[in-house]
Amino acid sequence: MSQQDQIVVRLREMILDGELAPGQRLREVALAQRLQVSRTPVRRALRILEGEGLLAGGATRGCEVRAFTLGDMAGAIEVRGALEGYAARKLAMRGLSDAEQACLEECLETGERLLRKGMLVNADAQVFAAMNVRFHDAIVRAAGNQALSHAVALNECLPFAAAGAVALKLDTSQARAHQFALIRAAQAQHRDIVQALLRRQAARAEALMREHAGLSIDNMKLVMAARPTAPAAHGPDESPVAHDGCATPT
Repeated sequence: MSQQDQIVVRLREMILDGELAPGQRLREVALAQRLQVSRTPVRRALRILEGEGLLAGGATRGCEVRAFTLGDMAGAIEVRGALEGYAARKLAMRGLSDAEQACLEECLETGERLLRKGMLVNADAQVFAAMNVRFHDAIVRAAGNQALSHAVALNECLPFAAAGAVALKLDTSQARAHQFALIRAAQAQHRDIVQALLRRQAARAEALMREHAGLSIDNMKLVMAARPTAPAAHGPDESPVAHDGCATPT
């Protein structure tokens, strides 16, 4: 994992954990000092997080952490599932090209390599995220519908709606076990989706993509439950996710 990837993952965790709070303005210099890195990778990481909808940018005042709830994230992920489900249906009806099949099978092999390790380390978060982006983008792109691709891109500007906005809590053995189980389930769903596409089972491919989005919601619930600063008085759909900090959306 590159230094920039590490910074993205760390800042994402800080937002989820409440170390960076909703409305908190982020300064590159302060973050660079806090993370003991130079300003350039911090600046790039903030742009990535701005694109993920975690930060709100400003031309002159910098960026700040956006306030959002588990309900906000779940709603955006559900919409992504509906859009990608439609893409899978269209692709299954047309059939995969050799290049499209090869791309999806390469993603499956990456997932298998992670699972063969038998455990997760911090570097695996970005490996899985990059593979997940390739897998989902390949299906949407192969559907051949520009309006659909545009709708997916717009939805990805909402917090944690993007396929690459992966949050893994690996700070305890129990958390690592839970996350490994979720990645194993995601890999099984990826395999089922590819099989449905190869067999041109349009309705099944669409249903599997929608179900796959539900797994992302389950993962966010797990991550949110592990937040050390989560207010006990609020339900998961009511309490803001972020707390103090300075931010940039992606």
